[in-house]
Amino acid sequence: MISTIVVAAILSVAAPGTDFYVAVDGNDANPGTEQAPFATPGRALEAVRGLVAAGLAKDVTVLIRGGVYRLEAPLLFGPEDSGTGAFTITYAAYPGEEVVLSGGRTIAGWRKGKGGLWTATVPEAASGQWPFRQLFADGVRLPRGRFPNAPELLRVKGVSEDVKTITLRDDLDVGSLAGQDAELVMYQNWSISRAAIVSTDGAAVQIDDPMGWIGHGSATTASRNKPTYLENALEFVDQPGEWYLDRKTGKVTYMAAEGEDPNDRTFVAPRLEQLVVVAGTPDAPVRNVRFRGLAFEHTHWPLPPYGYMGIQAGHHGTRMDAPTHVLPLALEFTYAENCAVERCRIAHTGASGIGFGQRCRANRVDGCELDDIGGNGIMVGWRGKAPEGDEPLAGDPDLAADWIDPEDAPLGNAITHSVVRRCGAVNHGCVGIFDAFSAQTRIAHNLVTEMPYTGISIGFRWDTSPTSQRGCVLEYNDVHDVMRMLADGGCIYTLGFQPGTVLRGNVLHNVHRSAYAHGGAPNNGIFFDQGSKGLHVEANTIYDTSGKPVRFNQCKPEDLTWKDNSFGVGVNYAAEPSK
Repeated sequence: MISTIVVAAILSVAAPGTDFYVAVDGNDANPGTEQAPFATPGRALEAVRGLVAAGLAKDVTVLIRGGVYRLEAPLLFGPEDSGTGAFTITYAAYPGEEVVLSGGRTIAGWRKGKGGLWTATVPEAASGQWPFRQLFADGVRLPRGRFPNAPELLRVKGVSEDVKTITLRDDLDVGSLAGQDAELVMYQNWSISRAAIVSTDGAAVQIDDPMGWIGHGSATTASRNKPTYLENALEFVDQPGEWYLDRKTGKVTYMAAEGEDPNDRTFVAPRLEQLVVVAGTPDAPVRNVRFRGLAFEHTHWPLPPYGYMGIQAGHHGTRMDAPTHVLPLALEFTYAENCAVERCRIAHTGASGIGFGQRCRANRVDGCELDDIGGNGIMVGWRGKAPEGDEPLAGDPDLAADWIDPEDAPLGNAITHSVVRRCGAVNHGCVGIFDAFSAQTRIAHNLVTEMPYTGISIGFRWDTSPTSQRGCVLEYNDVHDVMRMLADGGCIYTLGFQPGTVLRGNVLHNVHRSAYAHGGAPNNGIFFDQGSKGLHVEANTIYDTSGKPVRFNQCKPEDLTWKDNSFGVGVNYAAEPSK
């Protein structure tokens, strides 16, 4: 069922003046009129490109009729698809109809086997051609087979000197997992690590690369007693809802509940890593392109060859002195100005949701709903190229390095009136909203909830040296039910010198102390981490937190200014600044 946010948006779109129409029963050879619509959004993009080339004389609207559109490739918007300073180009759902742009394909033809196991063959997935790692049934993310079953966990008994052999409990024999694409998943402190298993020997698991982000101590590296589990082997499929893909044969195995026939459900596996890429150039940014009332669903996230060694907030790498990578975005904007994602829904992604990166200015996310996101929900600011690939972040591999060209810092972007929930569904050390190395970002009137780690994270420099991060206004947000799985975070997390940044009128509550945490630091309403300085904190309400309402690490209250805050009082709370 589409959300009320999206329905409101759809009803607000007026049909008169529409330039092109798209419908699932259309034809791309048609002229794109309401009576003879196109069949694909990509064909509409081509038609609009023709109008841009001729010179826009008015606003342009593309209305998409209800239905599911399974994209063959991401929709790519360049300068040739741009609006102008005077005219906008809008891609919107037809009034009253639900539109889904999906990066996935359906899986059908299930055959019943023994013990509640059903199988389906996906020829495109054979020989590793489509090694999907996410599967959804009727809009619900399904867990891959794992041992032990959730919520149980194993504990690390020993780690080899090269951090490539992880020994689990004494009485365990994990069997032979070689060649099954099984993975070792480990909860660190504020991040997780994932690695492909090369071989097993009793309780010992062998991987190719060190387990964790090496060089930062035990907080992000495999060490004794860390919680862990094994994932993605056929023998682990032993509970209803679990599944496994044999990448050699393309056979999917699924355990159904008693009385369930998978052929009565809709199974979708994602193929595309991204759905929309808006990429201008320094000399020709993409301007005034808007997406309204659309649902974007199902993106794929492949495990990199070196695994996923989480650093923080969707950033990952192998060593402190090696390049840092960023999880890909379903909707990615670079060199974009005055673009908008309005009242859309983004759901069921393998990695992150929406991002405004290099030289993005005055763009906005407004009235959207993000749910079941594999990585970060919404990002403003990252250095270099976000999607996975051979290209690391530009310049210095140091995670805390700023933009090489100061003009590249995102400026004046906004995230408002949106619901962001259940991010970090795949890589749990991710956040709902992330803002770093950006100026004058406004994050206001959002609901951020059901997070395995932090709700909103701003800043990304571990000292007080000046950066492009400044002037963020984070106000009137409701952030709660966070820190469900990891440690050392909170509803709001800050890093570094951020002159002109304001935290105002936020309501922050229900911060958990996760059973998964491995002796990690407390979780708080606001965690001012290393170097946090230059922020003004006013009229915030904090209550029901497992740790103190506010915590400071390598910074102090007098580095900030305070006014009219209300911090909870309870047996576990210490006195906090109230001035």
